[in-house]
Amino acid sequence: MKRKILFFAVVFSLACSLLSATAVISDFTEQKVEEFVSYRVLLKSAEDEFAYSTILSLRDAALAELPRHAVNYEQEECILESLYLLEYYEHALNSTGNQKDLRAQIKSQMKKNVAYIDNHKKEPMSEWLFHFSADLIAYYMTRSVPATILYGFKVKGYYEKSIEINKNRASSFICLGNWCFYAPGIAGGGKKKALNYFEQALKCAEIPGEKYLAYIGYSQINFENKNKEKAAEYLEKAIALDLGRKDLDLIARCNKKGYSYFQYLRNRSGIDEEMAEDEKDEEDR
Repeated sequence: MKRKILFFAVVFSLACSLLSATAVISDFTEQKVEEFVSYRVLLKSAEDEFAYSTILSLRDAALAELPRHAVNYEQEECILESLYLLEYYEHALNSTGNQKDLRAQIKSQMKKNVAYIDNHKKEPMSEWLFHFSADLIAYYMTRSVPATILYGFKVKGYYEKSIEINKNRASSFICLGNWCFYAPGIAGGGKKKALNYFEQALKCAEIPGEKYLAYIGYSQINFENKNKEKAAEYLEKAIALDLGRKDLDLIARCNKKGYSYFQYLRNRSGIDEEMAEDEKDEEDR
């Protein structure tokens, strides 16, 4: 009898822990994120105006519905606001002249997310909150050496925290691969570590959008390592997902000219350029 009671106590305890783990955010928010992680790849091949209107429409609809579904409204609002803002910023980055205002929006959301994390340290959090917060910080610190020094390791730490929460979160492995590629070896970066993270992403990617990014990352780290045959093989895997060709055709053109997509993104971001004085804020000085 005692054994049966102990058995049911263990089962009940396990069930409760699983329930609490899955209830950190609502199924509604989880679904919106996972759907958009793939849909955003399709948007890469869309015209910018269509992308802008679609992103804003999806954001407004999701936030309007959120109060009816949220398990933790404040955390889920941060996640959804970040999800759509990041994609809007990605499309607007090189198609508008208002870089200062765009960066200010990123900074405002970044501060909101970090404040939530710092003020709720003893509460359960979704890996997506850490992941998207890291993305926001990474976007904000681009082209600012002082901001990079101030926030660079927080980016890495947040991606690592995301994986600590969910060891199969391919998106965070991919972003850690990107971080290591651009970070110097003395700071814990380097191509060898980047390759390892991209390999981890390949193993656990299930969402089509995550597979797409994992294939690209693994392809281009191999291109950097002079393994052009494997680079082409995994670029073809990304093409086979049928999520759009605009970025993939661009990558193929870059590779044909002798440089990787990583280098293209570095050049496009302006990370090696000095930020204009009128774009700087107090953390860029």
